Amino acid sequence: MKNCEDYSLLEIVRQKKHHQPDGRFKNPWLPYEAPKLAKIFKWKLSHLIVKENSRFPVFSLSPSLLCGENGPIISFLAHNTVFLRLSGKNFLFDPIFGNISGIIKRHTPPPLAPENLPPIDFIIYSHAHRDHLDLQSLRKIPGTPKIITPLNFSLYLGNSIVELDWLETYEESSLLIRAVPVQHWSKRNIGDTNLALWAGFIIETPEFKIFFGGDTGYFFGFKELGALFGPFDLALVPSGAYLPRELMAPFHLSPEEAVKVCQELGASLGTPIHWGAYKLGDEALDDPPKLFKKQALKQGVKPLIIYPGEVVFLSNGRPVFLTS
Repeated sequence: MKNCEDYSLLEIVRQKKHHQPDGRFKNPWLPYEAPKLAKIFKWKLSHLIVKENSRFPVFSLSPSLLCGENGPIISFLAHNTVFLRLSGKNFLFDPIFGNISGIIKRHTPPPLAPENLPPIDFIIYSHAHRDHLDLQSLRKIPGTPKIITPLNFSLYLGNSIVELDWLETYEESSLLIRAVPVQHWSKRNIGDTNLALWAGFIIETPEFKIFFGGDTGYFFGFKELGALFGPFDLALVPSGAYLPRELMAPFHLSPEEAVKVCQELGASLGTPIHWGAYKLGDEALDDPPKLFKKQALKQGVKPLIIYPGEVVFLSNGRPVFLTS
């Protein structure tokens, strides 16, 4: 009988080894399903008085910059919130604009209020943690967006959404959205650990292909994802909340690992995300982009560092910053 580590990622997904009999999900190649909450609470309690002194630019964003072209236009709005305009459609990833659940402080102002965004066509959620699925922000987003999620988000959002299992796709005209495996977990309320799936996403048109990593630790699957679906014009790869490594490593990439992921995906450009708003790890808020850029230049990966509120137009693969 084969152990899970003997299967390819494709075999794991096809045989639904990430599904459990009780309806929950797992990373079938890991020996545990989620971090030990006692360890998290102990670490959090030891950091109650830690202050954040990072200083980096946060640009006040003019909404008109987001719709000046058909795209690709990218704007990093801090943490995991990213605006993408592609083929005339507006996408928003993991939108959150305030404190986490009204409790965990946001250290930097959002580059713009969610009400001031252009009408959004698609909202894509990577998982149900409260710093990614923020219901208060969702209510304020303009337009009538189609919401794309991993499986079982109907627990939190009702049935008017598109739920995808790993490697399932949603297609509309020349647009393809594919959910892909990443290594993370899910919890939002007491008793709902891993009742909803987690995923990264590939957004693809005939002209452009982007990888959105959601939230993930490093695992063997990135190399296979690159072989199956790469190369990519741009990879948005989480790079923050990575310290202390003994606690964070299974579920959060370090900046150095994020660069390795870009290499394995075959990404022409790599952008670090999951930083710049919340103090969720021991590192400084602006360490992820600095360390990502340093490692990328060492490894021959082209870094595209976008500070909160900056807007980038990709002209034939060449980044043009529209903010000054």
